[in-house]
Amino acid sequence: MRFTRMHLAVGGAVALVLAIGVSIVLGNLPDDGSDGGPADAALLYDDGRALPADFPDTHGPLAERVYAELEARYGITPDQLYDEDDRPDGYRVVLTLDKALQDAAEETTGEAGVVAVEPGSGAVLCYAGTDPDTGEDLVGSLHPPSSVFDMITAATALEAGASIESWWADEQTDVTLAQAVSEGRSGAMDTVAGEYGVETVLATANGMGLTAIADADGTVRDLAAGDYDGLAAADLGTYPVSVVDMASVYATIAAGGAYAETHFVGAVLDSGDREIEAQQGVRTEQALAETTAQDLQYLGLGESEAIEDRDFFGVAADYHGQTTESWFVGAIPQLSVAAWANGAAANDGGVALWRTVIDTAIEEHGYEAESLPGASGAGEDLTEGLGDDGSVDPAGEYCQANPGDAACAASASPSESEEEPSSEPEETSAEPEPEPTTSEPEEPEPTTSEPEETTSECTSWPFC
Repeated sequence: MRFTRMHLAVGGAVALVLAIGVSIVLGNLPDDGSDGGPADAALLYDDGRALPADFPDTHGPLAERVYAELEARYGITPDQLYDEDDRPDGYRVVLTLDKALQDAAEETTGEAGVVAVEPGSGAVLCYAGTDPDTGEDLVGSLHPPSSVFDMITAATALEAGASIESWWADEQTDVTLAQAVSEGRSGAMDTVAGEYGVETVLATANGMGLTAIADADGTVRDLAAGDYDGLAAADLGTYPVSVVDMASVYATIAAGGAYAETHFVGAVLDSGDREIEAQQGVRTEQALAETTAQDLQYLGLGESEAIEDRDFFGVAADYHGQTTESWFVGAIPQLSVAAWANGAAANDGGVALWRTVIDTAIEEHGYEAESLPGASGAGEDLTEGLGDDGSVDPAGEYCQANPGDAACAASASPSESEEEPSSEPEETSAEPEPEPTTSEPEEPEPTTSEPEETTSECTSWPFC
């Protein structure tokens, strides 16, 4: 990817935001401990309150993610953390989890889960969803995304120079990219993906925050490693992805195209409340042009009744397999939330769970309503996606919407030229009989002029 000054400036700003965020966490911890600082516990919420002592047991998959990140970024293992009896001087970990959001997320029942990610920082504010029967991590495991993947495919087209008004074939009709995304036109989105190729689409996906995808056989592919084996452009909506990754993807869009690695550890404190420096920081980069993110927000602009007096963008989708899996992934400028439900839990759709977390966040944090900027106007209104040979159907939706486009007239030419040769053989076939007669050579002259009159008086073809 070629970086511009804008990319570098935004990337630097993201890094500054992360640094300031850690300082805010440390500077605003409540008087929860005996000495007026953070609580004496191994794991703390982002405000310094202690997580329940049995949290690692009741939230096994989440605890494993925290411990894995702790070791990767800080070189610290669980047996070095605070323990009142064995290690009173052990480290305390301030997580990114927001207690109010986590509590709201855990109110869900059945086979469902939800993740909230802060745009620009990558901090995971809530992470909830465990299979009630098996204990499986539902938001970390993979599920077919259906049309919630369309934002990634659309991002690929926009990054390649297409506009939201570019045209694409959708089975028996033609639609714009804007229509394809907003109306969930799977055929058109397959056309878009096929135009740029599965590797390009998945490279874009990885830049936006998608870390893994499973092929049709269930083999998980590591996108950071460029493992695209067994994946086809036309089936991207069927290949399973994780809920946490989709929350990250939409957070990138909400942040103006700036990606920040999802993480759970906000800070690590020693026994004197001093912050331990991380050996590995949170990765950030400008994954998309700001105009691309702006257009994606516009494509997913939600209806006002979903959240009153507030702009948001999102995509709802159902995947019908052995059961119905329901998704809703969307964001306001301050928060990206991905919700997924399966079976009976999907009766209300993913939007109900999404609303629970968004509403709680707005109420608890007083998020101000912010207007989304609207379409950027960037890109070209391409038509290459309308036909395999690049031609445009003069009777199709594109030409109906753009009757003055030269491409529509050009597409009519082959049919027009086919009509002319068919009339000339008739004239030629009529001429052989007069040949034996020597007095008739001058007769064909009037006949030759007749086709010219017929051509000039053509009224049956709209482009005559």
